[in-house]
Amino acid sequence: MKHIKRKITLSVLGTMLLAFVSLLAAVNIFIPQYLTAEAKKAILSQEQRSEPVPLFSAFAADGADETDEHFLAPSVRYLEIEGELSPAEHLSKAEYRLKDYCQKEKPSAGEFHTLKTGGSRFVFRLTQVEADEYEEAYSYILYVDVGAVMQYASYLNAVFFAVLTVLTVLVCLFGWRLGGYVERAHESQKWFFQNVSHELKTPLMAVQGCAEGIHTGVLEPVEASGVILEENERMSSLIEELLALSKLEAGQLKADFHSSDVRELLYDCMRSTEALAKQKKLRITPRFDNSPILVSCDEIQLRRAFTNIITNALRYAEKEIKIECTQENGRAVLRIRDDGKGIAPELLPHIFDRFFSTRKDGTGIGLALAKEIVTLHKGTIKAENDGGAVFEISLPVKNR
Repeated sequence: MKHIKRKITLSVLGTMLLAFVSLLAAVNIFIPQYLTAEAKKAILSQEQRSEPVPLFSAFAADGADETDEHFLAPSVRYLEIEGELSPAEHLSKAEYRLKDYCQKEKPSAGEFHTLKTGGSRFVFRLTQVEADEYEEAYSYILYVDVGAVMQYASYLNAVFFAVLTVLTVLVCLFGWRLGGYVERAHESQKWFFQNVSHELKTPLMAVQGCAEGIHTGVLEPVEASGVILEENERMSSLIEELLALSKLEAGQLKADFHSSDVRELLYDCMRSTEALAKQKKLRITPRFDNSPILVSCDEIQLRRAFTNIITNALRYAEKEIKIECTQENGRAVLRIRDDGKGIAPELLPHIFDRFFSTRKDGTGIGLALAKEIVTLHKGTIKAENDGGAVFEISLPVKNR
């Protein structure tokens, strides 16, 4: 997974270059081949008509439109090589060069030829008419000028180049950002597995030590059982959070919604985190509205989200955390503040990412799970700095 940004960017760049080469080939190879083939078909079709081609079909008035050929059915024109039926004054410069070429080079009769001159590209076929008792021998060509369409193809080259250049730059920037995201996700996942392994290994080693102590008679069963139960609860809590996060992300968590007072849920969370607060010698200061604030929620899941955020605040607080709960504009607004150093600005956008943690011993599950639970309740959650870190949760209030 090293240099993933560079690999993704190069892959995207290679794909765009391949697309550009393909379009270039289509414009410069396949389109000319297609136009030439269609011109030949049109000439053959004209030759097979029961009535001859009008001799003066090339003698349009001065300034006549020479590019009215349809892309798929180009109009065929007649030009006499020998004789006075195609006087020079009625010919364009390109047609004059075509006639001059046929007179001097004498291309093979009955075969198709191409001539590129100026902005014109002629596809033509020479026919020789033998002399008879009524008229002298002469030769003529049926031709199609596909130069106008080919000119459009050259314009397309410039347009494709400009568009693909812009797209390539944009897609490469996107690829670079995507690569950065993948790198962070990989590092976060790697960090997560390392931390989870540590989190599970530590209680397992404690349980193993207690079991060996009981077996060898070093520890009393009653003393060891307390440690075993405590470590077992720690492992169970970690596994439950992992399963809950997995189910939430997969949309498989069945929530039991009913009306609850957010203040009561917060009081429950404060009681469950009281031991940690005392251990760290921290105060928890509540500031709640006096009136009930009812929301439709799954109490178990919402308690878990609140507890995770309060526990996180207790880890970084220096003296106290403040928990506010008010009703504002038809929503229940909760703010959990700590008086710590706050969150580094560059880390704020990732604070709720799965497996992301600012601590070396963190799993990066708690806040990610809290966000998923809040989202499940059609709420929002954000983190910011205001002295210390502030987590704000907004939930829709249930109408009474």
